[in-house]
Amino acid sequence: MTDKGFPAGRQPPAGLWRRVIQSVVGLSGVLAATWVIDAQFVLGAFGSEEAVVAGLAAVVCWLSSGMALGVTFLGALEGRAIAGVFGGMVFRTGLPLMAMALGSQIPWLAGNQFPGRIVAYFLVSLTAETILAVWVAKSSWNIRFWR
Repeated sequence: MTDKGFPAGRQPPAGLWRRVIQSVVGLSGVLAATWVIDAQFVLGAFGSEEAVVAGLAAVVCWLSSGMALGVTFLGALEGRAIAGVFGGMVFRTGLPLMAMALGSQIPWLAGNQFPGRIVAYFLVSLTAETILAVWVAKSSWNIRFWR
């Protein structure tokens, strides 16, 4: 074993790549389903400007959560999964906050409730990404959270 807990040769724990890919696919599915529900049932129309703005908010939150999962993965690769999870918070919160600040200054986005949509999609992506980040990172920990 190396000092980082990996077997000699610095190979990551088995299945870590697969977990990350599955996490990104799962995150994409959650946000896509949320957008469909939002566009169809809350806004009432897929082609409306509000639905386009909601899709843009979903993409911003997907990017931020995807980057957070990437940082979590890098931390798990280095044997520092907790640091990776905390480092992911910079992207998880920073990009949506920056998008909200920028979106409130652009009249078309602000008029179609872009900052509010960011908050809604942020809460959905935060929940999904937190669960997925723990699932990715736990493969490099020697502890058990649940059965």
